[in-house]
Amino acid sequence: MPKTTFMISVEVKIAREGANINEILEAVGEAHSKLGVQLAEGVIEWLQEDVRNRLCRADRQAKKSLGRHSDKRSPPRRCRCRSFVKEGFRQHKRRLATDLGEIGFRVGRVSCRRCGGKFAPILDVLGLQRCQGHSAQLERIAAEATCRTSFARSVAEVDGLAGVPVSGSSSHRWVASLDLPVAKPPPLEMLLADGTAYKKAGGRRGELRIAVGVTETGKIIPLGTWSGVDWRTIGKSVRRRLRNKKAKIAVLDGEPGLDFHFAKLANCTQRSHWHLLRDLRILLWKDGLKAAQTKPLSVRLRGILGVEIPAGEWEAILPVTKDTLRGQVKEAREAFQAMIDEFGAFGYTHGQRYLEGARDRLFSRIDLWMQTGIIAPRSTGLLEEIMRETGRRIKKLGWNWKDHGVTQEVAMILLQRYSPDQWDAYWRHRLDLQGRCRLRITRFECMN
Repeated sequence: MPKTTFMISVEVKIAREGANINEILEAVGEAHSKLGVQLAEGVIEWLQEDVRNRLCRADRQAKKSLGRHSDKRSPPRRCRCRSFVKEGFRQHKRRLATDLGEIGFRVGRVSCRRCGGKFAPILDVLGLQRCQGHSAQLERIAAEATCRTSFARSVAEVDGLAGVPVSGSSSHRWVASLDLPVAKPPPLEMLLADGTAYKKAGGRRGELRIAVGVTETGKIIPLGTWSGVDWRTIGKSVRRRLRNKKAKIAVLDGEPGLDFHFAKLANCTQRSHWHLLRDLRILLWKDGLKAAQTKPLSVRLRGILGVEIPAGEWEAILPVTKDTLRGQVKEAREAFQAMIDEFGAFGYTHGQRYLEGARDRLFSRIDLWMQTGIIAPRSTGLLEEIMRETGRRIKKLGWNWKDHGVTQEVAMILLQRYSPDQWDAYWRHRLDLQGRCRLRITRFECMN
């Protein structure tokens, strides 16, 4: 591996009365920014001369993997010649916006002895595309900034972090072009899905839908984000990602399409108690009841649903305690059925149908605990927290979204928060980081 050494000289001036820690850190920070740019430019120019010298030697082994170019006589056919001559440099420096700041370097050329074609081998070595004006690491900084704030505000944040201006339209384009990885989830204990409305371009109403899974250790696995897609298509997509392996329980809010298609992806389903209480009040209002009339019914339903799983380890729970719990569940189901019959007698058709749809899945979490000891939540509170976080970004800090843009933004937020290792691995692959360049400080000492 070729190597070289750079000698760096830094002059430090401090007033006679000294300087406080903040002044020292500010000065070092300014020097650090300039030093990073100069060091990157120096490394590139040294590498360029090393590559050009190796190409113009007679040793074919030194030229291995270097000097690929098209035949000038019949492009785009590749020229097989391995003999080159040094040429001059391009008139203008190549400028590149990076996470260190803007760097510039001269681009040297070589010419092929057979076809006469001239090209710049350093661009191929650096992996730079034609007219590329920024590094991929700058795309990562911009993408992560847009997850925290709006595209417009991220401009100032990127400028502060990298020291180079990046327009909001560039951030838009970079984020939209990311080919984000699709999770291959391990066996899941729980499956949750929900949707939220947002403002689309043109003032239309959009619907963002999210599905997540929870593993045995409690780790949240994002399963996907969708917009403008029905629950049937989403259910098929999640089934493929789960590789037809069902989760042990799905906690759902009762939305018709969601309830039907996601119930097939788990061994059992649990109706969210929080949504049950909230939606019942709305449906009873449609049946003509006032708030004062619905409140006692909500309190009564909350009491029916209040059966709790005993505290402690599942193996240590006595059989008599489990028998008592079974009796409580049986009584609660009977009270729930009595409430359905009462609604039918009073003509509360909306409320009656709603409770009938939830009847068989009220205590699935308790049945699952009885069989396996797994404690599932009684509501989708975990997913609601995720929806609040993503809702803040797509509703409070942005609007006029398109379907691809909103799903891409939310997918990045979920990937960063719940799968940071996968997010880092994605960028290491995108940046093609293989440890082929290493820097080490070999000596540092004060000259006087």
